[in-house]
Amino acid sequence: MATTATAASLFQASAGWLAAAAEKLRAAGIEVLAPIEREQGRVDLAPLEGRNGLAANYLNTVLPLKRLSFPETEVILNYDKRENKDVALDVPSAPAGERVVLGCRPCDASALAALDQVFEWDYDDVRYRQHRERTTVVAFACTEPDGHCFCTSVGGSPQGEAGSDVLAYPTKDGGALLKPLTEKGAQLMERLEGVVQPAPEGAKLPAPPLVKPKFDPDKVKPWLDEHFEDAFWTEATLACVGCGACSYLCPTCHCFDIVDEAVWNRGERRRNWDCCSFSLFTLHASGHNPRASQAARYRQRVMHKFKYFPERFGRLACVGCGRCVRTCGVGQSLVAVLADIEARNGTGG
Repeated sequence: MATTATAASLFQASAGWLAAAAEKLRAAGIEVLAPIEREQGRVDLAPLEGRNGLAANYLNTVLPLKRLSFPETEVILNYDKRENKDVALDVPSAPAGERVVLGCRPCDASALAALDQVFEWDYDDVRYRQHRERTTVVAFACTEPDGHCFCTSVGGSPQGEAGSDVLAYPTKDGGALLKPLTEKGAQLMERLEGVVQPAPEGAKLPAPPLVKPKFDPDKVKPWLDEHFEDAFWTEATLACVGCGACSYLCPTCHCFDIVDEAVWNRGERRRNWDCCSFSLFTLHASGHNPRASQAARYRQRVMHKFKYFPERFGRLACVGCGRCVRTCGVGQSLVAVLADIEARNGTGG
């Protein structure tokens, strides 16, 4: 295979290509994460050790792609008090070596662009950047979205290219057409010589499945701009129990807390995921809490994604994956809330 592959090239692979690609990459010493089927049909990206459990058809992974660059918990400092009372500090190195993700969905990949803006904004988060730089992302275009998917409502697509290094389009024979989008992606195609090959000239990509828009963010924000204090927030969140599942499974949520876990002479400082839905999230040491009610906390979540983030970074902090709607234990639907806001904006309510 020529070493001059460009992002405009198309490649094709026959049935069984995913397992073959993973095996070839692993043989080269590259960490490979692929969609693995767990109990009860649950699919997650996990290190691939063989072909057993490799998922062929799935809507999405349960856990978001963000956890690879922004882990649920991560040690950022070790400290040890010596007998002479000196304190030794050690900053653990981020994992080294290449990593390839095979099989995330375009919505998850596009969320990386939002996280990049946060963690490389006014401060370069070195650990986050190291995780990102060592990872090549191969997203699988969606073929059968469900009724909770709303990527097209927030500017995405079942075949969205943002954040991916390669976008794979499954074919009916079990193979795929692969489109490199970045230099990383082009290099990956070169490494997979024998597994993938240049597609015939004139090969056509399949049309995306239909995902009808369910609300218009441009009609939501004007209402948010004028209704920080509104009885709507209480009405809309009466069922919310503040469990945080929506944030933990959201591909773009990025709140974290830093805690020390220590015994008398040694310990470690950890960065852990946090959530604006938790009652302790904004609790001050004085006892004052500027978001004392669940309504205020839910308002923050909506405002952050559809008002504050767009004002600061020029894009929404939502990719329409639908995890928050599918997972909510009380049936709280972000889509329904946003559609209600859009309707209120139209009536001046």
